Amino acid sequence: MKLEPRKMPRQARSKAMVDTILDATARVLIERGYAKTNTNVVAELAGISVGSLYRYYPNKNALITALQERHLAKMLGIFSDITANVPPDGSLAGDLQALINALVGAHLLEPELNRVLEEEIASRNILGSDARQKFFEEAKVLLGRHRAEISNGDIDLAAFVVTRILKILVKTVVLELPDGVDASKLQAEILPAVLGYLTHKQS
Repeated sequence: MKLEPRKMPRQARSKAMVDTILDATARVLIERGYAKTNTNVVAELAGISVGSLYRYYPNKNALITALQERHLAKMLGIFSDITANVPPDGSLAGDLQALINALVGAHLLEPELNRVLEEEIASRNILGSDARQKFFEEAKVLLGRHRAEISNGDIDLAAFVVTRILKILVKTVVLELPDGVDASKLQAEILPAVLGYLTHKQS
């Protein structure tokens, strides 16, 4: 099934049209879920004909893929803006907190849309690999600065484990918080949990 758009927007008017279509897609997804989202409803909400929508996206999956790509680009932008400002001479705890803040900030972008994409669509398309690789590379750089403090000398392995821990816990804080659990308290527990893994003495 074709997932690529029929045409790429180059002029301001076309780009505005694409944004309108994708904004409408996001609203429909949030309100109806993946199964009940279709191009007719999206076109109606966007105020255009289905034919106009098909000029850009040939089917529902191409539309969803484009929305995922846009959302992922925004998340990576937030993440990169935060990690780019991490001082090169910071502490291990400070650098880890920057990673946590960056990931929380990225997940807080359009949280309702993020929830739908994570719960209903993530398994249908593999678009998260770029984000995972970016996060992994950032973690490697930051952990590499503190190699002497990390009990496991394998920075690649340490970065992989840290990114998996942070992904699960941050996703829980932002998207899946259980009843009775305070988000701020849970978020405060993330740093000591990761520090404990990195600095515990292996027998």
